[in-house]
Amino acid sequence: MRALDAALAAALEPPALPVGFRARLDAALDALEESRLGTGRRAARAVALEREHRERLAELEAGYLRLRRRTLGTLIGGAFAAGAAVALAMPWLQAVFGPNTPLALAGAGAFAGLVLIGASVGIGRGGIAALRLFR
Repeated sequence: MRALDAALAAALEPPALPVGFRARLDAALDALEESRLGTGRRAARAVALEREHRERLAELEAGYLRLRRRTLGTLIGGAFAAGAAVALAMPWLQAVFGPNTPLALAGAGAFAGLVLIGASVGIGRGGIAALRLFR
């Protein structure tokens, strides 16, 4: 085999390579190696991103559940406080409004609800500055 290789090397001239062939070959080999490593890196990164997505989704769901519980607690507490306030103020309200006390209470409750809804919408859109109360 060695004799054949030596005879062929003596008989044949190696072909002329284009300018920059060795540099392009090295770059192509480096790119091939990077793609092999990159595939593993991409797979690991995809797994890490998926894990992070699941963690953040779990945090979001837990925060949403806390918000729902806090909102329910606030509603129950507010209803209890309003009921207690009306029960304590009922003798005074009946003295002031007489037989129109239920109508006055319903009107005051509706007005207070509308004001609170408007305030919460205003605060939700840009904070207290959006309400333009302090300008």
